[in-house]
Formats: sequence, C-alpha cells, structure tokens
Amino acid sequence: MSTTPRLSMRERQRNLTRQSILDASLEAFAERGYFATTVDDIVQRAGIGRATFYLHFDGKATVLRNLRDARMVEWQTQDGFNWGHGQEASVRKFFERMVDFYLEAPILYKTLHEARAADPEFAAEHMRTMEELVVEWSRTKTSATREQLRLSAAMLYSMLDYFMHLWLIQGWEIERERAIDAMSDALLAAMR
Repeated sequence: MSTTPRLSMRERQRNLTRQSILDASLEAFAERGYFATTVDDIVQRAGIGRATFYLHFDGKATVLRNLRDARMVEWQTQDGFNWGHGQEASVRKFFERMVDFYLEAPILYKTLHEARAADPEFAAEHMRTMEELVVEWSRTKTSATREQLRLSAAMLYSMLDYFMHLWLIQGWEIERERAIDAMSDALLAAMR
C-alpha cells in the first residue's frame, strides 16, 4: 500500500509546467548565458505565456536558485558526507563529490558561475555559503584559527572553480584523481 498522496490533475499540471520552465531555463542559460537570457527566452522555450511564468517564479534568478537548490538537496543526501570524521578523508571526499556534482550538471555549474559574476545577490549568497563552511569546519576537531579556516574556504572554492572551468569549459585535459589529490593536499596544508 502506497503512503504517497495522490496529486490532483491540477497539481500534476502545475508540477509539469514548473518543470517545463526549469528545463527551458537551463536550455536558455546553456545557449545564451545567464546574463543574456531573458524571461521571454524562457517562456518561448517552455511554450507558455509570461503570466504563467510569473505564477511560478518572480524572475530568472529565482529559477536558477530553484535549479541550484534542487541539485544541492540531492547532493547533500548522498552517502552521509560529514566534514568531521578524518580530516584527510573528508577533504578528499568533498573534492570527489564536488567534481562529480559539476560533471553531472555542467550547464548548471557554468550558469551559477556566471550569475555570481553578474548578480550581486548571487555573489552575496556565495559568500554566505563560504561563511557557513567556516562555521561547520570550526565545529570539527581542528587547531586552525577562524582566519585560517576562512582562507581555506576561499582556497577550496577558488581551486575548485578554476579547475572545473579549465576542465569543463575550456576542455583542458586533466586527470580527475590527480586533480582531486592536488586540491586535497593544498587545502589540508592551508588548514594546518
């Protein structure tokens, strides 16, 4: 016996329309880039009117946040990742998971990167994410100061962003395992 509630026809149609908007947005971001994409581009691809779009989202930034958040929820529930158990192993596991995250969603990665550069709100959200990481790391058994942890968080995101940009966007051939080892070693050195 299923305990999942059955959706009404109206709810199913709403969910399908919402997913259509998300899919169309990602296609538009891939083709035109975040900055150049307009709501008109999205609604045209989704085959809906502007009013329908605005029933679901208040703009392209909200669509991108929904795409990111859905992917992050999926990512965070995978295999119980935890920073606090074995520093070397947890740092390596983090880089492995982030590389795989970007490989599974390269258009989303590229769009988020563009949005951080073009939209002050996305840049501020990224800074909050980095600060949350510093707080999480400070709860682990580390002798690093808060300043060292902030530097480490900045290094982590800088290394990862640049590595993924070279690899996914520029097409630079880089061996996954060696890159993960190098990024892990550099971050661990900064955290000491």
